[in-house]
Amino acid sequence: MTPEQSRDFTARLEAAAIFLLEREIFRKPDDLARRFGLPVPVVRYWWRQTDQTTQPVIQDQLSARDVKAIRKAHQTLEGWEKVKRYRPACGARLPGGKLCKRSVAIRPPEAWGMGALADRCRLHGGLAKRLRKKECNEADEES
Repeated sequence: MTPEQSRDFTARLEAAAIFLLEREIFRKPDDLARRFGLPVPVVRYWWRQTDQTTQPVIQDQLSARDVKAIRKAHQTLEGWEKVKRYRPACGARLPGGKLCKRSVAIRPPEAWGMGALADRCRLHGGLAKRLRKKECNEADEES
């Protein structure tokens, strides 16, 4: 998963979570986070960045459009899985020429500004603390 795809995915998650919180489908960010397995600090941060105004929903008076929007937000958040087998593959080149099949890493809550999922697994630099070495060309060595 590229960083752009990860940011888009995280933006969709955020929009769905804010939608459900504003409609009072979930009263607290913690309830929503626990229901869908999202990190609680991330959902709290998303909610704090809004004006935190809510619109109570009367279940008897929902239009078909509102029901569809609520269902779509639920489906978006249910698509988020912490389970490794549902995450995309790392795709780094291995010495034998094959691609790495491990799942990409989930970033810690404080780094979700860059996207929820890293572009690589832990082994290939998904959450590495150090910078990856860049391959130097022969032209760089000569100069």
